[in-house]
Amino acid sequence: MTGKARLAPSPDRPASPAGSAEGAGVAQDYTDSVVPQSERRSNVRMMLTFLSMQATFGAAYVGYTARFEGLSFTQLIVAMAIATAAMSLYCFGAANTGAAVGQTTSVMTRGVFGRLGSRLVSVLLVINGMGFYVFTVLFVMSLLGGLFTVPAVKAVSVGLAFLMITNTYFGFSGVQRFAQYVAVPVVMVWGLYATIRGLATISDSQLHSHVHVAAPSSMLFVTGAMVGLSTWGNEADVFRYAKMRPQWNVPTIIVSYIVGSFMFPVMGYVVAVLANQADFGPSIKYFVNFSLFGLVALGFVFFIINQAAVNDGNLYIAVNGVQNLTSDMPRWRRQYTVLVLAVVAAGLTLVLPSLQKTFNIVTGIGAVTVPTASTVMAVDYFLIPRLFGLRRPMERVTGWKDAAAANWPGVVAVIAGTVVGAATGGLIPGTAGFQHTYIGFPALQAWVTGAVVYLIGVALVHRRANARALLGFPQFTTARTEHPAAPATVAQHS
Repeated sequence: MTGKARLAPSPDRPASPAGSAEGAGVAQDYTDSVVPQSERRSNVRMMLTFLSMQATFGAAYVGYTARFEGLSFTQLIVAMAIATAAMSLYCFGAANTGAAVGQTTSVMTRGVFGRLGSRLVSVLLVINGMGFYVFTVLFVMSLLGGLFTVPAVKAVSVGLAFLMITNTYFGFSGVQRFAQYVAVPVVMVWGLYATIRGLATISDSQLHSHVHVAAPSSMLFVTGAMVGLSTWGNEADVFRYAKMRPQWNVPTIIVSYIVGSFMFPVMGYVVAVLANQADFGPSIKYFVNFSLFGLVALGFVFFIINQAAVNDGNLYIAVNGVQNLTSDMPRWRRQYTVLVLAVVAAGLTLVLPSLQKTFNIVTGIGAVTVPTASTVMAVDYFLIPRLFGLRRPMERVTGWKDAAAANWPGVVAVIAGTVVGAATGGLIPGTAGFQHTYIGFPALQAWVTGAVVYLIGVALVHRRANARALLGFPQFTTARTEHPAAPATVAQHS
């Protein structure tokens, strides 16, 4: 999984009251309040943070498996170009919605989707985050198995699932900063060096040769795997700390995806050609020997730091989803959520299928669930005011007591998009197509379906007298007309 990083986590602090100026100044992570303009990060810091989410060895795994699924090097490049373009278009909306509103994804859903929709999206956040958390544990075990002989693999997997909650439980932001400012640059340099050396080492005939398999994967299947790996749905959690103007985060998004979706998959493909080993685990030792002159211990340190930062972010997604669901439980603490999810993750490591099957399932789910909801929220914030003159006030966090029952067109749109993506991606258990069907580009189909269904739904209700109620506008807005909606811009701060 990519490094789903967070900014200045503070899980051990109670959330501030929604909309409280005082609370906003106290809550280090602004979990339940709007990030103030004074806390917005520079473009350089946002670039570094988003790169830490994309420049990971999970992306190399996509390129590696593509080789042994029958794709040529040219086909991989085309697939990654499609993935980068699709993800960039999606992220322009999802990320800048967070930058404009300054709220976490889970909290933002209360104001956009109402109580019912917010709970639905929060459940999807938990499923998405936990799926990738467990995959990352299995992925780390594969990396370790390639470097060392690991005894009692199942027991070590369970222990690792617990160990990797440390940063989220205690809020060791220094570990996260080390991962972003030290490990990630080193891993990027390492990846660039390995890619250049690999391309210089192998001949054109080797690079462009095919691995003959009985049922080769399509380019769009590999494209979907990359999209599922690199799109989160909760991009707002990171970009709520960003500025929008003058660049609207375009360079940050494009450069990060190019690095994560080109350099690292290419590196993985090159390693696959050189190692000529279909099993990813054993090839890791070859990769370390090739690129780090046999310094296995150093490779082990880099892998662990990189993937620990990845799982810190994965767990953060799931924790935010649960915390949104339990925010009205006065005695429930964030640490309890972390521990419960650790137990769930440990159990899942014992029952999930092989690494490759788990990867296909979680990337498929990750691409069509929460990103569909984020697409609908981006449409709601940027398009609905311009097309229908209905601007949803998002200048403060919507508490549960202020949230409407539901944004009915929005809930229908999220469900419709998710069902279309899941059905075309073979992700519905109990159906004949589960893990077998793959039609078109499921992620893109899910996002477009969600956006189109929502636009149609709004078009049908926007002239009705109760349009705002049907669209789930927060109930406090009628009494706060003196406060205009936040503009779709963010002031610059040094």
